[in-house]
Amino acid sequence: MVKYSQRKFIASTIKVNYVEGPDNGPPVLLIHGIGGFWENWSSVIDELASNWHVYAIDLRGHGDSGRTPGEYRFIDYPIEIIEFLKKIVTKPAFLIGHSLGAVAAAGVCAVTPNLVIAAVLEDPPLYVEQTDKFKSLLELRKQNLSVEKNIIELRKIYETASNKIIERRAIAIYKVDPEVWIPTLEGGIAELWDPDAVLSEITTPTLLLQANPDKGSVLSDSQTDQAINLLGNGRLVKWEDVGHGMHDAQPDRFIQLVNAYCNQILKKQAKN
Repeated sequence: MVKYSQRKFIASTIKVNYVEGPDNGPPVLLIHGIGGFWENWSSVIDELASNWHVYAIDLRGHGDSGRTPGEYRFIDYPIEIIEFLKKIVTKPAFLIGHSLGAVAAAGVCAVTPNLVIAAVLEDPPLYVEQTDKFKSLLELRKQNLSVEKNIIELRKIYETASNKIIERRAIAIYKVDPEVWIPTLEGGIAELWDPDAVLSEITTPTLLLQANPDKGSVLSDSQTDQAINLLGNGRLVKWEDVGHGMHDAQPDRFIQLVNAYCNQILKKQAKN
């Protein structure tokens, strides 16, 4: 069992909660999706920590990080990540983001490529401006239930999810600022966000992972084609047999892919 140190980083905006694993290699920063927290990576974090120096943060408004009411747009989330990379990691890192975390990672790559070795973007909602899929979660959060009661209610929503995933979601909902979901439900999350412009600015090596749209991917095939064409140094991998939560559905496969990709990038850099 890997031991992680849990700490707070004082950014210019809020206190950011994060965990840090042992220094077993180059730095890797894990960035969770909307409504989650760092433990969303629990299915893969220990394996990754055996080969890398893993950090995992709670985004603004999530987990034990501070809240920023009214500032939960795509363009807002990279702020603390950039400061974290500069002041805590202090050298270029691999970014691995899921969903919202992948969008945030893309924003970091576009603005501060010098802080990033390469990025893995797991099923990012690059072109999503509004969705009603989180309405039930927001309504649940507004009830201010205990974790135990959240588990009972979540089981009604996610009938086939494992007990571990249900428990993790229950904790995440207990901790999250309910305002996090408002921009997504009302269409404000993409305000001032231009996905094509962002992707065109990214020069760092980028692995774009797409799940199957028929199983819940937030990227259509046409959107994925558009994104990969805009990435200057991008590679696409699509998994036909899984939905949006790729690293949870196939953790061993995810780890194998990430390790292979990141090591390939390091070998190329060593040759240059």
